[in-house]
Amino acid sequence: MKRVLCLYRVSTKGQVDPKDDIPLQRRECQDFIDKQDDWIFFEERLEKGVSGYKTATDKRDVIIDIRNMAEQKMFDVLLVFMFDRLGRREDETPFLVQWFIEHGIEVWSTREGEQKLDSRVDKLLNFMRYWQAGGESEKISIRVKAAHAQMVMDGVWRGGSRPFGYKLVHNGRMGKKSKPLLDPMIDEIEGPIVQEVFRLSCCDGMGTLRIANHMNEMYPYLKKIWTAQTVRSMLRNPLYTGRLHINDIVSEPIESLRLISDSDFNFAQYAMKKRIQHHYAGQREAENDLMPKDAKTKTSVFGATLLSGIAYCAHCGHKLVGGYCTKQLVDTAYHRPIYRCYNGSIKAKNCDGQRVYSSKRIEAAVLDVVHQFFEGIQQSVDVVWREKARQHYRNKQGARTKAAQEDHDKLKKQQITLRQEVMKALNGESAFAAGLLNSMLEENIAALVEAEARLSACQQEKTLEDTRLQYLSEQYKQITDWAKEFDLADNDTKKMIMARLIERIEVSRHYKLTIKFFISLEDFTLTENANLQLVQSDNQDIFMNAMVG
Repeated sequence: MKRVLCLYRVSTKGQVDPKDDIPLQRRECQDFIDKQDDWIFFEERLEKGVSGYKTATDKRDVIIDIRNMAEQKMFDVLLVFMFDRLGRREDETPFLVQWFIEHGIEVWSTREGEQKLDSRVDKLLNFMRYWQAGGESEKISIRVKAAHAQMVMDGVWRGGSRPFGYKLVHNGRMGKKSKPLLDPMIDEIEGPIVQEVFRLSCCDGMGTLRIANHMNEMYPYLKKIWTAQTVRSMLRNPLYTGRLHINDIVSEPIESLRLISDSDFNFAQYAMKKRIQHHYAGQREAENDLMPKDAKTKTSVFGATLLSGIAYCAHCGHKLVGGYCTKQLVDTAYHRPIYRCYNGSIKAKNCDGQRVYSSKRIEAAVLDVVHQFFEGIQQSVDVVWREKARQHYRNKQGARTKAAQEDHDKLKKQQITLRQEVMKALNGESAFAAGLLNSMLEENIAALVEAEARLSACQQEKTLEDTRLQYLSEQYKQITDWAKEFDLADNDTKKMIMARLIERIEVSRHYKLTIKFFISLEDFTLTENANLQLVQSDNQDIFMNAMVG
């Protein structure tokens, strides 16, 4: 009697029976065994939720187990419902079948019979069978991906595990089999915690590891272990701005799901990219004798940190690293905060700038510039800038759009008249020659195309201008809020305000600073003074050049 081992496989957990079984394939295989006179059931193996297309053969534990049993001659026949249950990879599955046959195992299917490799035709058919199965899987994958992309663009929740900060509720949506479908809703307890994570990153300047440790201490009752990777995943998840997503496809924002504003989310991405690299931490570690218990390095106590991440060496472009210098006195040690360019200490790096800059001198100059920036903007934005924007619209953009619209309407009416005259000419009722009318119509069509292009360009410019003005209005409101709290804020909050206000500070020899602000101020300039000059760049960025005395 031949010992038969049965293999049952389904690609997803949803295809598994409620009793954790695959009954259809089992029943077919059992019936097939009963029809054979010299076969006897030996054992069975189940693969529940294992893709035969995505999962490589050497990653499937059941297949590895069956191969080990085949090497020990524990069974004689491998029986499956259909051959694609063995897999759908044309570069692997045909050779898996060949391996079983070479080891004396008969490979059978209840629907396709025995797979033999006695001739080259058999080998070709064996390959073509799994080549076709792989193609079917690819088509299914394409259809599923397209359906999921459409769901995302339509703002429909695709299912899956519950994101932290939301709960899944039934809002009346039903599936194809009358199964209730769940939709996300902001959780009253976890939602504010998500907002706190973003606040710690955007306002307090914490890194992902510090945030994780803080959350583990503050919320132990959540039974959730926070790690740096957990925090990074949350900070990068666009769902917290109310946008569903799959790969690069992102839906329009759903305000009922929004926990974080777009500006905070974008700044969180920017802050993670701009953080000082981890290997610099080793260059800034020191002994622990004078450290407070809650400080991890003496740099956080004595060193320069206010401009970390936005201060650069103007000579080599390398990021300046905050630290401190220690001077040993008779009774104590004096720690002087500094910013250091590590390229300056290595001649091969070709940096001719200073190695060390006094943080006191740099930060004092930068803070003075920031205060003047705040003072200059508070009185100018609401009155001067908005009035100039309205005047710009009235005198320029509105006139151009109106003229383009009039030209377009005029040409459109002319075209209608010419077409009517052409029809009369075809009927012999027009006083104009058909050739002349045709030439005039062609000229009109070409002019109309140009007019439509001009009108579209004017409308697009107006849309872009509206968007730009709205963005600047939001940014100016934020700047005003920052100006109110800046002087009373702690060092971490000041650091994050400056990181959102200033893109880059370049420091050169003799403490000459070049400060590049994020915000573009096209229509007004700040008051010049002896130590401060405003320069409008070609790309509308603002640079402030300050000399430190």
